[in-house]
Amino acid sequence: MNPFVEEIIEKAASATGIEDDSLRALLSTPPEEDMGDYALPCFTLAKTLRKNPAQIATDVAAQLKDMLSDRIDVVEAAGAYVNFKLNRTAFIQHTLNDIDVKGNSYGSNGQGKGKIFAIDYSAPNLAKPFGIQHLRSTAIGNSIYRIHKFLGWNCVGINYYGDYGANFGQLLAAYSLWADPEKVKVAPVAELSDLYVRFNEEMKKNSELREESRDRLVRLSAGDQEMLSLWKYFVTEGRKEAERIYQILDVEFEDYLGESHFANQLDQTINFFGNHCLVEESDGALIIRIGEEMPPCMLRTSAGTSTYHSRDLAALRYRWKRYAFDKMVYVTDVRQQLHFRQLFASLQRAGVDWVNRCVHAPFGLLSFKGEAMGTRKGNVLLLEEVLDRAIELAKNIIQEKNPDLLDKESVARQVGIGAVIFADVNNRRTRDVSFSLEEVLNFDGETGPYLQYTHARFCSIIKKSRKPLDRIGNVSRLGEQAEMRVARQLAEFPYQVDLAAAENEPSYITTYLLDLATAANKMYNELQILVPDNLELAEARVHLVDCVRSVLQTGLELIGMKAPEEM
Repeated sequence: MNPFVEEIIEKAASATGIEDDSLRALLSTPPEEDMGDYALPCFTLAKTLRKNPAQIATDVAAQLKDMLSDRIDVVEAAGAYVNFKLNRTAFIQHTLNDIDVKGNSYGSNGQGKGKIFAIDYSAPNLAKPFGIQHLRSTAIGNSIYRIHKFLGWNCVGINYYGDYGANFGQLLAAYSLWADPEKVKVAPVAELSDLYVRFNEEMKKNSELREESRDRLVRLSAGDQEMLSLWKYFVTEGRKEAERIYQILDVEFEDYLGESHFANQLDQTINFFGNHCLVEESDGALIIRIGEEMPPCMLRTSAGTSTYHSRDLAALRYRWKRYAFDKMVYVTDVRQQLHFRQLFASLQRAGVDWVNRCVHAPFGLLSFKGEAMGTRKGNVLLLEEVLDRAIELAKNIIQEKNPDLLDKESVARQVGIGAVIFADVNNRRTRDVSFSLEEVLNFDGETGPYLQYTHARFCSIIKKSRKPLDRIGNVSRLGEQAEMRVARQLAEFPYQVDLAAAENEPSYITTYLLDLATAANKMYNELQILVPDNLELAEARVHLVDCVRSVLQTGLELIGMKAPEEM
């Protein structure tokens, strides 16, 4: 924590008796800038301290006036707020020096050093094409992974491919009934997708098709060579397609074991829970009763096949044995909340203590122009099509704004892909997202291109200054309101990264970056950076600009975006 902010919190905690963490979460900025640099609202303290918020603010300010230091110049009560005015020059100097010393690692103190972080994300169903609906888990999971890695965790990215289950029974049946093998060879992903959609449409009219798909799945589970050969082909082609998309998005994984790897561990899973006397039969299926609050967890179907639950339980037990993780996060949509509650509760009933290290990080659903996506419905929108369209639109905008830009193609890819990623992670994870390319590619709104443009603008200022980046200007010349506003945002970065990791919430980073860019652009408009008749002041301001550039670049990397130097 920044020592100036730390001192505010420590002294406020001493005056109120409230824990430091609670006070840090409340700390904000005053509504009017001339009131101070930080403010502590006392509304939520009223219940604990049993006083009027305004009285609390008056009492705290009175106590802290006797505790001023070379960091805090003034403490005043204003209504229900305690306002703090800092030694601005010292605050700015400390913040910029901290960034200079730590460089690209500013924001991290190696909090995760020696700890293992495992995260299960993306996990596309290989029976389906890689659609826009797969973006959320991929983008959010990749950002959570990057944030933890930045904080020093030893990260294990797990892509638990959906390569087994009812979808493959349907695809196997569809292929057997209607496929033209030659057409499939030419365009496997597209043809198989069409077959899958057709099967689900036909199944609405002909209920016997459901039995056809179940029969194929049972044959696959029994090791039928024809079904096994087709299944391997489907999985291979689906994985090739997924890995091609990951390369475009710059996403990597360390563990690729899919559901099929754990389908043959059904007996071990049943035996494990059976040894704890938790398994019972119900209508031919094997289940674990969890309690009144949720349905039972099914380990084996009445047909004798594994289930989503049994495969996930086998996979989680394997991951614990393989990685002995300190934290394990699952990134899936909100519709799977019950599934993970059942999963964790089953292990808790079996006395597994390490399951408390596991967290489900659910996300809201994504729609495109208000219409939800679903492969079964046939209205799936391929992610690559969205990315290609975003790149094309970005190229047109760049051509209009900066026709002389070199390497437009590369910059357009960075901007277009970044815009799509940012639009996804910029929402609170649990919120539903309605997607519009025209909105996400706006260079002026709260978008990815706006952040990239701000970064490029500040790179341009640094180049124009011809200032060696290892030379620090006399930052004691800084202290204007606009400069303090920027420095305060820079000082906030480590705290926001910590919050993002603790809550598995990348939107803390995007919100922070937007606030930083807004403060920095406001300074750019209010103050002259390259002051021609005051070299010392110009150098100091360029140094502040360079710190903004550095933190913007780091923040963009944490959410999976590039930071072009020109746009």
